[in-house]
Amino acid sequence: MLLLLACACVHAADSGPASLAGKRVLFLSSYDYGRAGVESYTRTYMRAMMDGGLASEDVVVEFLNLNTLSEPVLRAKMRELLLLRYSEGSGHQADLIVAMQQPALDYLLAELAPLAHAAPVLAINSAGEPLPAGSPAAIWQQKANVDFAGTLAQAMALFPQTREIVMAVGVSAADQALKRRMQQAAQAWQGKVALRYLDGLTLAQMRETVAHLPPDALLVTGNVNRDVAGSLATPVRFATQLARLANVPAFGLYDSNLGQGILGGSILDIEDAAQQVARMSLDLLAGQAPGAPGRLLPPAHPVPMYDWRQIERWDADISRLPPHAVFLNRPLNVWQEHRAVVMVVGGVFMIMACLLSALLLQQRRLRRAESEARESEQRFRILVEHAPEAILVYDVDLDLFVDANSSAQQMLGMSRERLLACGPFDLYSSEQPDKLPLGLMVEEHLRLVMLGETIHVERHIRRADGSVFPAEVRMVRLPMDGRRLVRGGIVDISARKRGEQELLGYRDHLEELVQQRTAALSVAVTEAQSANRAKSVFLANMSHELRTPLNSVIGFSQMMADSTSMFEEEKHNLAIINRAGHHLLSLINDILELSKIEAGRMQLQASPVDLNGLLDEVIEMVRMRARGRGIALCVERAHVPPLVRLDGAKLRQVLLNLLSNALKFIEQGSVTLSLDCQPAGDGQVLLAFAVRDTGTGIADADLERIFEPFVQADSAAAQAGTGLGLSISREFVRLMQGQLQVESTVGQGSVFHFSLRVPEVLAQTALPMRPGRVCCLPPAQRGRAVLLVDDDGNCRKLLAGLLAPLGFVLQQASGGAEAQALLAAQRFDLVLTDWRMPGMDGLQLARWLRGQAGMAQPRLAIMTASAFEEEKQEALAAGADAFLRKPIEQEHLFAMLEQQLGLRFLREEACAAPVLAPGAEPLALAPGELALLAPGERAALFEAVSALDLRRSAIVLASLATRWPQLAARLAAMLEQHQYRQMCQWLAQDTDQGQP
Repeated sequence: MLLLLACACVHAADSGPASLAGKRVLFLSSYDYGRAGVESYTRTYMRAMMDGGLASEDVVVEFLNLNTLSEPVLRAKMRELLLLRYSEGSGHQADLIVAMQQPALDYLLAELAPLAHAAPVLAINSAGEPLPAGSPAAIWQQKANVDFAGTLAQAMALFPQTREIVMAVGVSAADQALKRRMQQAAQAWQGKVALRYLDGLTLAQMRETVAHLPPDALLVTGNVNRDVAGSLATPVRFATQLARLANVPAFGLYDSNLGQGILGGSILDIEDAAQQVARMSLDLLAGQAPGAPGRLLPPAHPVPMYDWRQIERWDADISRLPPHAVFLNRPLNVWQEHRAVVMVVGGVFMIMACLLSALLLQQRRLRRAESEARESEQRFRILVEHAPEAILVYDVDLDLFVDANSSAQQMLGMSRERLLACGPFDLYSSEQPDKLPLGLMVEEHLRLVMLGETIHVERHIRRADGSVFPAEVRMVRLPMDGRRLVRGGIVDISARKRGEQELLGYRDHLEELVQQRTAALSVAVTEAQSANRAKSVFLANMSHELRTPLNSVIGFSQMMADSTSMFEEEKHNLAIINRAGHHLLSLINDILELSKIEAGRMQLQASPVDLNGLLDEVIEMVRMRARGRGIALCVERAHVPPLVRLDGAKLRQVLLNLLSNALKFIEQGSVTLSLDCQPAGDGQVLLAFAVRDTGTGIADADLERIFEPFVQADSAAAQAGTGLGLSISREFVRLMQGQLQVESTVGQGSVFHFSLRVPEVLAQTALPMRPGRVCCLPPAQRGRAVLLVDDDGNCRKLLAGLLAPLGFVLQQASGGAEAQALLAAQRFDLVLTDWRMPGMDGLQLARWLRGQAGMAQPRLAIMTASAFEEEKQEALAAGADAFLRKPIEQEHLFAMLEQQLGLRFLREEACAAPVLAPGAEPLALAPGELALLAPGERAALFEAVSALDLRRSAIVLASLATRWPQLAARLAAMLEQHQYRQMCQWLAQDTDQGQP
């Protein structure tokens, strides 16, 4: 019963967008295979889905045959088969279900409810009635749009003398639903014409009736699936039979009837309707819902469509039809038939007229050109005669000069007649600057000039009196048909040579000094460039070496923190190790980020961003610090769109750096973060950010230096930072195609501002976050086989310690070759491999695995300790499905496993009441102890805890432990016991409450 429809054009499975790869669609058809309308609809739908990026095997069509399948046993067997084939865990679960016509929707909701609850449902050609109680929420209906009213109106317009309208319709549930729509549309003609329905007749009686209708009647063919005697019929085929038997005009509802006896009507274009549903299906697969679940989707629009042969048969007046009516089989008129010949003849006449006009115009231009040529020749002669250089024209074939100006006569001391009797060898001295033989030199120069090159050289020229002078000679070929002429220009450079000799002495001394300074500077520049490159390369390569051991430090300390057999002192020491590891990782990340900027390897990670939420988040992160110092913190925003596409992480860091700097340089007053949004056309918006403060301002001398790395303003407050914040912020803004600028007045404050042009994103439903710590897998999802590949045994041990207790079956390999053997001998659900390994690395293993066509292909994730983002794209291009960075955060690992293996971990609520060990009491903190924290420490700890950022919290507690170790230990214990709410309440209280 399962039929996979394949398109004529075979598409590769990975040719579509990456977001639709692996998506599956289940198409449920109410009736059996072989119906022309259903075949046309499904064939068009399949083609559109494959053009949209799906493979043909990922769109499955089930013909349910509900009009004939009435046996309870057969229906039960079909239900069991469909549930077994498409339920979760079968490997063929659908991401979208399309139910065609109301019987398929009823069957899906009543007997295939588990499938309906597991995937969104798109019901097409349904009755559009309210769904029964308990139906899934993610259902969209498209009501069948059969335009009876339009067809009746057009039929009565064509045949106004009609007295009776006969409508052919069957007795099945779908047929009777169609009859009710006919009756509703026919209410406008009650009392004007008689209306008769044929659902009380058998198929044979219907044929007999339509063959003997009165001449003032019309026939409208509806759907006939079953007659009153229970006989089955194919609606499209039976409608064609009735139209051919009818002795009156017959009107239809679908374009598949046209050309087979049907006159026409307000027709539903089946292929257009199928393409519309395919577009909605692709949007749903891409996560773009067509509206709120449960709403009725817009139906396909019918088109006035008629068969011209039937128009002529019944002598219908087409002027009474809508102006946009479509006619099939319409013969060509005289103009259409002979249009090509007429256009060719007309074109010939136009070309001849244009040629005649061009000829007349060309004659006029020729006379003008001759006149201009004479004037040009006169001007040229004047210019040549009065030119400051000596000009000679040499004929290569005659080996003589054929023309010379007066400057040549004066420079060379020869008359015109004598010059025209000479050649180049008569003017050149025997000794030339290049020391080449004279004959060889002249021959080579003439050869190059004849090839079209221009010769510009210094030569020694001999005058008529025998004296020799240095000259610049410029030779160029003259374009003249039939003759080989060369124009030579000679300029006397004797004065310039004397000046050069005078400067030569000065130049020798200066060159000696310049060479000394240049050599010293070159060495310094080379050393600086080498040091800078070595620094960037060293930092980039050291990323792997530094982060790999940190993976073990942080990973094992997190895993050991859940142990119930450790003493409190041991847990305290373990927390110190974990905090120190996170602090070291933070320092490494900051230095590597600056290294990536200098190396030009920083990249944007654009995604939809909620600007209002981002602004609120940034303000909340610095609000505690501002409140502790009595500084007003304000936000101004205008015309903010719901979502835009940009790198939210980098924008957040820029705003945090600017706000932190503003709070650092202000004693009292206010700090304001403003955002103004203006439309920029083409779906984009211009975002203007500004951070204003009323602080001390920045001196003019510092304005040019504050954006340089490791440079700080000359103030005590500035020395608290590292001097990298503004430098990194400026580079981030430049990367987002903006420019960070500052305006400041000493004593009045400063304004840092920048603008970004970003695309606006249509509002979309945000995916809910999954809070809480992973504790285990449901029993039904345990037993997945995972292969761990890493040359570092500590890393394999860490991953095994995380995954084995959750229910995974693990195998380990210390390299690519060992992993190949395991993959060839056993089937795995997931391969988790390191990138850098001796011998065969992770990329080579991925390429080898994806190249094994006969081997089962597991999901593959690559781990690396590198800091560069482009390596993620390189890993995915090699065949990886996921990418993880070391040190591996547990939440990132578990999220990847859920995504790649389709799992759902059981989690503890992250913000619920704290779960304490048996016998443990909630840790209490006295209000007076709050005064032990510096305002900056208090604000930073409040921001980190309220954001559930345990890494930043650990860094603050590590610095606090040097002065108040017992207080830091109790705060760390509260974090370990997830008492986040109690800690936030303690940090937010007024310090005066704790004073005696």
